[in-house]
Amino acid sequence: MRILIVSNQHADNASLGNPILYRILCSMRKDNRVEKADFAYFDKSRPIQSLRTIATEARNHDIAHVHFGGLYALAVWFAMLGTHCPKLITFHGTDIHAKAIKTAKGFAEKAKIRLNQWASFACILLYKRHGYVAKQLLEYVPRILRQTRAKREFIQPLGVDYSLFVPTDPRQMREKLGIGKGTQVLFSDVSNSNVKRRDLAEQIVDRLPADFHLLVMSGVKPDMVPSYINACDMLLLTSDEEGSPNIIRECLALNKRVYSVDVGDARQQLDGLANSTVISRDPDVAARQIIESLKSAYTDNSRETRQAVIDLDHITGKMINYYTKLTKA
Repeated sequence: MRILIVSNQHADNASLGNPILYRILCSMRKDNRVEKADFAYFDKSRPIQSLRTIATEARNHDIAHVHFGGLYALAVWFAMLGTHCPKLITFHGTDIHAKAIKTAKGFAEKAKIRLNQWASFACILLYKRHGYVAKQLLEYVPRILRQTRAKREFIQPLGVDYSLFVPTDPRQMREKLGIGKGTQVLFSDVSNSNVKRRDLAEQIVDRLPADFHLLVMSGVKPDMVPSYINACDMLLLTSDEEGSPNIIRECLALNKRVYSVDVGDARQQLDGLANSTVISRDPDVAARQIIESLKSAYTDNSRETRQAVIDLDHITGKMINYYTKLTKA
């Protein structure tokens, strides 16, 4: 099977790339059912040339799978008219729920976000199959679309590369990163966005015992993320909006406690775990919840118990099964 992944974000392992797409490609290439897995990038600075390249590539593949919705994805669908391979799209979050409009500055930015959302809704009508990284995103799809296109939807959870995210000695990682002593509370804010609510995380940690410190992971290259997670004691997630936060899965793959507000599919990811939990947005309440949870010894071993639902290779295998059914239909 020949698979083409299309995106308006780079797929490479450098700091400019999207590590999720890069790892999906690498995982696909390990499956013996895949003859080749290629990537086509939509470059907004060269839209016409990009669309021509994508259309040409699609003709040489059995599946064309677009990631992220919006106006670009709508243009890609029209560019691929005349190609006979099944065309799929997976939505990742703000392309459907458009919550970023709350913090957008100015009319033009807000209009762009809304137009991209409407374009995503149009893609639901046009693409052969449409997927979501979390079931919760379906709540933002207009009811008429959900009712008429329900049989064409799928859920494509994101996964963790178990060969990259391997548990190591926290003391070694702290020494490597120059992190001091005390209980390290990881806060992931790669793009330094207000939506991540660093202010709330700081308020919660301020209410924890004095030896608790907020370890901010920002502007970190993808291959350094496992080091930061291994160096921490727990994850604190306080975002105002998320789709399906992969940082939760990454921490669970490294047997770390996770404390998250009720956002995206965080509650679903943490369901059934003894040492991780959904916390309040009230910093006083949240701090008390964390302290109470820490009274119990760690027993989850989420790396093993959750492997079937967070291991990228396992998830990719299921996606390739889905591709196979589509190509035979």
